[in-house]
Amino acid sequence: MKVFGTEAIVLTSRDYGESDRLVAFHTADCGKIRGIAKGARRSRKRFCNTFEPCSLVSLECRERNSLYWIEACSLVEPYLPMRADVERWAYSALLSEVVLEMVPDGEPQPELFRLHKETLDRLEKDRDPQNVLIMALLRFQFHTGYMPALDACTVCGRALKTAKKWYWHPGQGKLVCPEHFSPAAGYTAVDLGTLALIHYSRNIALDRIWRLRMRQDVKLPLFRGLLDWIRHHTGKEIRSLKVIEQLVPSMAAGAGRREI
Repeated sequence: MKVFGTEAIVLTSRDYGESDRLVAFHTADCGKIRGIAKGARRSRKRFCNTFEPCSLVSLECRERNSLYWIEACSLVEPYLPMRADVERWAYSALLSEVVLEMVPDGEPQPELFRLHKETLDRLEKDRDPQNVLIMALLRFQFHTGYMPALDACTVCGRALKTAKKWYWHPGQGKLVCPEHFSPAAGYTAVDLGTLALIHYSRNIALDRIWRLRMRQDVKLPLFRGLLDWIRHHTGKEIRSLKVIEQLVPSMAAGAGRREI
């Protein structure tokens, strides 16, 4: 197979064998891929500083069996200001975990790559990085087909406008009315305004989604609910969450029913 080039975001990188590196990328043209950089640990010039997680790179590689061989890799954007802010860096690492665990290998999804790239740009610059990540995860749910309709009670079909408060279980994709809510772990109470904003975030142009702002009292409960959704579908704990919980102490507390 001929060598081809693509824009990519580094997801993970680790030693492989005596002198190589095994690197996972989220690419614009091939989706998520894993590649081997031969001799990367011996050469200080060929792949210098290009395999740092969450870096945007220009990649040249060739497909070989189930892995790609990395022929060349050059750094496009290291996002240095984001790396200097631990909270922003932790949010970017969390998004990388989601992509690594939930995006299928080798399936081009340009809209997901664009979302990933723009999220990194916004995490570097936006005054509210937690809001950025929430909007990114909601959009990710929509693009990957995990976002439920959220337009009526899953049990009885009751319309949204008939109640002011609803209960969402992100992991199971359920939205239930007050009559069918049972006090169980995993439910997040949401008002009509929050549901309307979530609906709007699905179809608005990506470059405008970052203007949407969750209320301060909404962000943390919704973020916890989205984390439950990630755990439910990956079956794993979120490694980067440990850092976030140290930076945002309220993240470590509060389980079960959450009011929004």
